Amino acid sequence: MDSIISIIKKYTLLIGVIIAMIVLAIVFLIQKGDDDSPATKDGLSLSTNTENITTQPATFATDSNGNRISQTTTTGSNNFSPSETTQETVTFNPPDNTEAQFTTVNDDYFYDALFIGNSRTVGLSMFGSMPEETTFYATVGMNIYDLLTSSAQVPPEEGPEQSFSSVISGNQYGKIYIMLGINDLGTGTSESFAEYYKNVIDQIHQQQPNAIIYIQSIINISAERDAQGDAISNQNINEKNALLKQLANNDYIYYLDINEVLIDSNGYLNADYTSDGIHLGGGSLSLWEDYLYSHAIVK
Repeated sequence: MDSIISIIKKYTLLIGVIIAMIVLAIVFLIQKGDDDSPATKDGLSLSTNTENITTQPATFATDSNGNRISQTTTTGSNNFSPSETTQETVTFNPPDNTEAQFTTVNDDYFYDALFIGNSRTVGLSMFGSMPEETTFYATVGMNIYDLLTSSAQVPPEEGPEQSFSSVISGNQYGKIYIMLGINDLGTGTSESFAEYYKNVIDQIHQQQPNAIIYIQSIINISAERDAQGDAISNQNINEKNALLKQLANNDYIYYLDINEVLIDSNGYLNADYTSDGIHLGGGSLSLWEDYLYSHAIVK
């Protein structure tokens, strides 16, 4: 009797082991099948297909120093509304040994031009002598991170409030001039600034594929203003300008070094051209304008 019970126990154990092995094998096969299928998150496919992806306005996180860090947002449609965010690394253009072939133009060159900027561009619009047909989208305090979702009076300080998206999509421009950065000097790094600047240019180019895009250098500040020792410094400006210059491809993006006609022998904004160390006085705006007239691309 004892031997019969022993035999039953022996085979019962063996059968249990076999069943356990079968269950484990089934589980393994199920998991393998899941790994071979596209991963999903919140019901959305996380496939790596990037066709028809458009960069959009950034959302922001902060680093350990409290600086704002930009993230590129993406969506499948070509618009300026925020959407799902993904990190993107921008590849800067290698140095181009081919110099841009600038020429001198007349007033009519600027009839289909759009100027984008901050208070410095507001000053050019209000106190300069650019043709009245020129469009200015600029407002005090404008920065590169807020541009795509911003609104401003067009023309500055005088016209009706318009969104940037309506201005950039409502008309066709032959030339687009951008000067932004003085209000971004305390945000993030020079690299993150240039990366987001490139994203903005990409957005504008998608809306205005036939326009020549001019990146105007951030104008330096005076020696007196630089001596205050804060983030608004010529060292910071020069670092950002060096990266902005690399964004030019001399195809439809060109870099204009406005500082060539505004700085003194030590690299500071000439004290005679400014009353606050940052903004150009009315009498010196002609130097900026003359530079633009003599540094134009005609195709």
